[in-house]
Amino acid sequence: MKTKIQSLPDIRVLKSEVVEIVKNFGITKAAFFFREILSQKIDYLKIKDKLFGEKTSAELYTKISEWKTTKTAKK
Repeated sequence: MKTKIQSLPDIRVLKSEVVEIVKNFGITKAAFFFREILSQKIDYLKIKDKLFGEKTSAELYTKISEWKTTKTAKK
């Protein structure tokens, strides 16, 4: 049986992506987001690749912004 070993993420990249989340969500929403992620029994790391693939936080933010713009325009 082969075991898949993942390397740890580069901490500098990780920190910069977390800063993007905080910038985009604001400190309060980011805090709630992290609290929810950490309090769930689901292993977020196992599902994040299925949900987001290799997208960066900036790419996700852009997609969310586009979706919000489309949603707001339809009202």
